[in-house]
Amino acid sequence: MRAVGTALTITLIAASTASLIAATPYVRLSQANWVAALTGKDGRKVTGKATAAPTADGTGTVVTVSFEGDTPGATRPWHVHTGSCAKSGGVVGGGRVYTPLAVDAKGQASGKATLAVPLADTTTYYVNIHDSAAAMGIIVACGDLAKR
Repeated sequence: MRAVGTALTITLIAASTASLIAATPYVRLSQANWVAALTGKDGRKVTGKATAAPTADGTGTVVTVSFEGDTPGATRPWHVHTGSCAKSGGVVGGGRVYTPLAVDAKGQASGKATLAVPLADTTTYYVNIHDSAAAMGIIVACGDLAKR
């Protein structure tokens, strides 16, 4: 009788586990490289490029950004967001991993951030360059990330 009870318990656990796995939404993590052309907003002449690629171990994402045509001496916060330049979304990886970009005397800036999360194939992303820490709602440049 005990063997029948144990077999029934194992069968119920297996069935429950299979149901949970089947009900869990599938998110495919990207092993792709992403690229965005950054374009100035509201008449600004800023142009540049952003890239995103998986970390060597595949558990995160390395994002690089560079641009020119900006105001010398400015400090620009920047982030990868979910969504697109036309339809904004939340910051990916937490805002603290993005070091603000210092624009040099030639109007150029570049930087890099390593996110502790990979980008998902099922999501769209974009890069925003913000005006300043005090004016995060003003976007200097934006670019939608596309898989290469």
